[in-house]
Amino acid sequence: MQQVVINASGIEKRTALLKDGKLIECAYQRPDEKPSAGSIYKGRVQKVLPGMQAVFVDIGTDKNGFLHKDDLPGFQPLSDEEKKQISISNLVKEGESILVQIVKEETGEKGAKLTALLSFTGHLLVYFPFTPHIGVSKKIKESARESLNKWGKENTSGQEGLIIRTGCEDFPEIEMEKELNALRKQLSNVQKKADEKKAPSLLIRPAFYQTYLEKWLNQHVEEIIVDDHEIYHQIKEYVSVLNKPYSVKLYKERDPIFNKFGIDTEIRKSLSPHVWLKNGSSLYINVTEALTVIDVNTGKFTGKKDRAKTIVETNLLAAEEIMKQLRLRNLAGMIVIDFITMSSNNDKQMIMSALQKEMRNDAATMMLHGFTKMGLFEMTRKKERPTLLETLTVKPHGDVMDGHRIRSETHFYELERLAIEHMYHDDEAFWIEGPAYFYDWINKHQDKLTEIEEKYGKKLFVSKGDSNREITLRKTGTIDEIKARICKDTH
Repeated sequence: MQQVVINASGIEKRTALLKDGKLIECAYQRPDEKPSAGSIYKGRVQKVLPGMQAVFVDIGTDKNGFLHKDDLPGFQPLSDEEKKQISISNLVKEGESILVQIVKEETGEKGAKLTALLSFTGHLLVYFPFTPHIGVSKKIKESARESLNKWGKENTSGQEGLIIRTGCEDFPEIEMEKELNALRKQLSNVQKKADEKKAPSLLIRPAFYQTYLEKWLNQHVEEIIVDDHEIYHQIKEYVSVLNKPYSVKLYKERDPIFNKFGIDTEIRKSLSPHVWLKNGSSLYINVTEALTVIDVNTGKFTGKKDRAKTIVETNLLAAEEIMKQLRLRNLAGMIVIDFITMSSNNDKQMIMSALQKEMRNDAATMMLHGFTKMGLFEMTRKKERPTLLETLTVKPHGDVMDGHRIRSETHFYELERLAIEHMYHDDEAFWIEGPAYFYDWINKHQDKLTEIEEKYGKKLFVSKGDSNREITLRKTGTIDEIKARICKDTH
C-alpha cells in the first residue's frame, strides 16, 4: 500500500510518498526558496549568445535563467535544414519579453533551465500549446496505443501537442475532452496575466503538492493524509475530478505528522553517507560537485563458502538499495557505482537487470551505461530539483557530517514544528539548545523568531548547545522558570 503524507501546518511545506509504511520519496518547499519546476514567468531576454545558440533570461530572481534555441516556439515549425542553418539571433532579440517555464531549478551557481515550450499537466493529459507532437505513455498496452494516438491527432491543431498518460488506457474519452479544454483554459489565463504584467514577473507557481500528486497518484496509492485544514479541502477538491476515488484524511493528532509516520527519522538517516544493507554489507555515498560515487562494501557479510555467489548476492542487494537511495535523496547527474568486483559477464548482466527493474519505479529519466573496463558502473539520472542534501544541509569550511552541516534554516523550521507540537500545552515558554552557528543565525534573524512567538503564543529562548547537528528542547514552563533555569545552567 502507498500513502501520500503532507505536512502543511508550518511555514515549510513537506510532501512524502510512503510504500508499506516506508519513505520512498519526499520534497520540500520553503517560502524563500528558488523558483520551482513548472512555474511560469514573463521574462526579459538579457543576453543572446549565438556561439551557444542560447539566451539568458531575467525572471526576477538572483540568477538569470538559461534558454536554448531548441526550446523556442519559433524553432519548432522549421524544416530540418532550416533548423541547422538558423541562428538564435533570428528568433529572439535582447530586451524583448518572453513566456518561459522552469524545467530545472537553480542549483549552486547555475541559474534555472528554462523552456518557452510551455506545458500544462493534467491527470490524463499533458498539453503542449507550441509543440506539435502526440505521444502515448509506454506503459499503455500496445492494443490501445493506436486509437489513443488517433484521438490525440484529431483533437489538436496547429502547433498543439499532447502526451496521453497512463490513466487513459481504458480510453475515458469524455474525461479526456474535458481535461483538454481545461488545460487550454489554463494557457489562456496565463496569456491574459502576461498581458497585464511587466517583465520580469511570476505568472503561475503550482501549489507545493501539485507536482508530486501528479507524479505519485496511481493505482497503488490508497490515501492522502494532510495536517492542515485549508490544504485538506484543496486536495479534496483536487482529487474529486480523478477517475480513482482517493481517500483524503485530515490528520488531527498532536504528534507531528512526519514524526507519527516515522518520516523524520528516515530523512535524518538519508543525510548520512553510510547505508547498511540487510545482510551486513553496506554502501558509502559520496556526493561531489561533479558526480556521485557509490562504493559497495561486503562489511560484516562473509556469506557461504562460494565467494563468487556471495559477491553477486551482495551486489544484487546493493543494486536494489542504490536505486531506492537515488530516489529518496534525489541524487542526479553522473553516478558511478563501484560494485564488488565480478569477473563473470553473466553476473554483471544480472546486476544490470536488477537496476533496470528498479528503474521502472522512478519517474526521473535515467540512462544505464553499464560497466567500464575498470569494472565501474556508470549511469545518469536527470536533475529537476535540488537534492535532499542540498535542501537540508550546507557545506561550510570544516568537516562536519562528511563535509556537510544542517542549514540554519532547516533548524528554524524544526523550531517552528516544536512550537506547533506544544501549541496547546499550558507552558508559556520553551528553552531550546542548538548548534553555535544556529544560535548566531537566530540572533541575526530575530524577526523570524518573533514571527513564531506571535503565531503560536509562546516565548522562545535559544542558547548554544553541545551538539553540532541538532536542536534540543531543554525545558518548558513559565518565562520566569525558563530564565532562572538558563541562568543556573549557564553560570
